Amino acid sequence: MVSVPVRLERSDAPRTGRRRRPGAPSPVVGAPTGTRRWWPTTSTVAGAGFALWGLTVGLQPLHDNSFLTHLATGRLIWDGGGIPRADPYSFTARGAPWVVQSWLASAMYGGVERVGGLGGVRLVNGLLVALLAALVWRLARPAVELPGRLVVTGLAVAVGTGLWVERPLLFGLLGMALLLLVAEGGLHPAWLVPGMWVWVNTHGSFPLAVVALGALAAGRRLDGERPDRELRALGWTMVGIAAAALNPLGPRLLAFPLELLRRTDSFRTIVEWRPPTFDDPWQLLFLAQLLVAVVVLVRRPRWRRALPLAVFAALALLGARNVVTASLVLVPTMAEGLRGLGTVTGERRSRATLAATATAALVAVALVATSLAGPDTVLTAYPVRAVAWLDAKGLLDDHVIAPDYVGNYLEARDGARAEVFVDDRVDMYPEQVVADAAALLEGRPGWRARLERYDAGVVLWPRDEPLTTILSASSQWRRVWGDDQWVVFVPT
Repeated sequence: MVSVPVRLERSDAPRTGRRRRPGAPSPVVGAPTGTRRWWPTTSTVAGAGFALWGLTVGLQPLHDNSFLTHLATGRLIWDGGGIPRADPYSFTARGAPWVVQSWLASAMYGGVERVGGLGGVRLVNGLLVALLAALVWRLARPAVELPGRLVVTGLAVAVGTGLWVERPLLFGLLGMALLLLVAEGGLHPAWLVPGMWVWVNTHGSFPLAVVALGALAAGRRLDGERPDRELRALGWTMVGIAAAALNPLGPRLLAFPLELLRRTDSFRTIVEWRPPTFDDPWQLLFLAQLLVAVVVLVRRPRWRRALPLAVFAALALLGARNVVTASLVLVPTMAEGLRGLGTVTGERRSRATLAATATAALVAVALVATSLAGPDTVLTAYPVRAVAWLDAKGLLDDHVIAPDYVGNYLEARDGARAEVFVDDRVDMYPEQVVADAAALLEGRPGWRARLERYDAGVVLWPRDEPLTTILSASSQWRRVWGDDQWVVFVPT
């Protein structure tokens, strides 16, 4: 029998055995009969799964010490005091000039709390982390096949599970993800104008946008190609940074990162600004990411991938806080190198994918409901009982010497009434205060002179730190309160 070719009307799709009515959408190639074009793909379902993972991470009870000060500052803003221009919290730097680089994030935290309480802050944070996880999935698209995308996104989100916490850095990570998406041709560069405005006004890491685009452009040039896309993105980025000068603090916000360069000695006293020690699982996962990126780069060498990897890996090895940003920058490199891993592209549409997406939405609603039913904060790392005891004894105003994260807790607890020794705003405190705080934490010689310098009336210190042992042996100090974590000393 001779087969007769059949002309398919306005479609290259195979015959389905029944006539399609005029105006009906054409069936999708490779999809089962009856599949709708608007039905989600397998890839969409996988992306929804990673977004759920991010939502779970972001809904965790609030605990970050830096967040506590940003929340306190947001409350001051919404209570009518405006954005502080001077330190309102400490007895060592009260009244000193303070550039609130993250004023927009603080205002957001304070505003959301006024409307929805701390549960509302958790919900917003959960949605932001879910969005970041979804953007990572989108950045992994160069892998094409589903297995490669799963590996790339899974590693990045695993790193983020321990590092995507409720602090303004999260806005910087979203800005970097947006920038990378534009650089990969997945979004119009005009989006960088509002994106950079938000980034500049929420976190001081915005110069990394210029670093990333510069590395990408230089790499493409070394590959013998014209870096038109990168230069166009860089132009829009500069427009966004210039527009960010329109803010309540004015152009000085743009110069803030340059001011930090003059305080490098102070930043070396902070653990997250030191080289990573790779003693926690998140940093080890980043090492796994870096290893995969190097292996796939050797497989498919390109300068456009190698330069950003080298620059941001070096930044991560110099300062632990840069690990989380470098983790994002590695995603497109890993994705391109893993192209061809497997055969499933994830473009299949079916009733099963529709059902899975609907299920993911229901799971998200249930996850939000169950998470917000629990406690909004976990403060086990802070001396809650010790501070309550000091408050009851009227000792909180007696120049309490405590580690920096205790200062963050006191600021969230007492607002502008707090009288803290130091917190984690090392860019604002006098260098002498930062150096003394670091020396006390390490139990170095000269502790007596340092305590006298600040007329210390109380020392609230972790039980297992060297200074506790020193004060316990001193005749000039006596212990008046303690539990299994914290000890309180007063002068004899």
